[in-house]
Amino acid sequence: MIRYPCLWDKSIEEYKSREKRDFAEECLMESLQINDVKLLRQKIRSIRCTYNQKVSKISNSKDTGSGSKTVYKPKLSWFEFANSFLCRNVENNIQVETNLVSKNKLKKKIIFITL
Repeated sequence: MIRYPCLWDKSIEEYKSREKRDFAEECLMESLQINDVKLLRQKIRSIRCTYNQKVSKISNSKDTGSGSKTVYKPKLSWFEFANSFLCRNVENNIQVETNLVSKNKLKKKIIFITL
């Protein structure tokens, strides 16, 4: 995945290129020995969803005001690896959320915008 940022990094121009995304998917399918592009996309979506859930859980455990010893730490073996390159996208989302809350002084539903 890290070799193909066009599949996960919305901030780069290649993310919008269907040709580059298709090529990256073909390379991943070959290396993972998957024959169906729908299955590959489902696996990528599942990893992204699980990653975002864990990041949210970490963030929520920090917001409780508890000490640093009680901050949630994911037990997934691949979380740190995924976090090494996915965290930039999540940080952009969190930054937008923080700016919206502080400007409006409201705690309404916040729409995530990836820059």
